[in-house]
Amino acid sequence: DKSPNEDISPKPTIFLPSVAEKRLHDAGTYLCLLEDFFPDIIKIDWKEKGGKTILKSQQGDTMKTKDTYMKFSWLTVTGASMDKDHKCIVTHKNNKGGVDQEILFPSIKKGML
Repeated sequence: DKSPNEDISPKPTIFLPSVAEKRLHDAGTYLCLLEDFFPDIIKIDWKEKGGKTILKSQQGDTMKTKDTYMKFSWLTVTGASMDKDHKCIVTHKNNKGGVDQEILFPSIKKGML
């Protein structure tokens, strides 16, 4: 059982696009892995930094790991969007202070020079 003092908010790990993907496909995929959260209800959205529009992204199923959950989501960016920073926005009831986590992903072009 989870103790009430234990941090059971989602822990993000970010994966940036590979150089090969960028070169071969002129695209880049950001992946946000969220681990060790409880309960299993979580919402993940992607936006351009400073943007209001929720972008079309993909997500895996929420998976149980021991007594917590994990989920991943990814966003593939092409064209002019590769110049922009993006963020993964995580809504979960155990986020600190009840505030959505915003995980910043640097622009693909910047990160690859």
